[in-house]
Amino acid sequence: MMPRIYWLALLLTMVISSALTVIYVKHESRILFAELRDTQKLQDQEIIEWGRLQLQNSTLATHSNVESRARKTLKMRLPDHVQVVQLP
Repeated sequence: MMPRIYWLALLLTMVISSALTVIYVKHESRILFAELRDTQKLQDQEIIEWGRLQLQNSTLATHSNVESRARKTLKMRLPDHVQVVQLP
């Protein structure tokens, strides 16, 4: 009779520990899923920012914009014909 009680106690202990493990794993899963969702939101924001920066870069790199900034900001100008030397 006594060995049967030990087996039942062992079985009950294993069932309870299994249930606690399931609860713990489920909790960790929820935490990781929330972290994943936050990371995906951040990634989406970074992708939008990257696209905006690429558009800004392409706008700033146009020939007319570069020439305009060179003339206004750096006070650059085209050289006179006398200053131009053509190499053979």
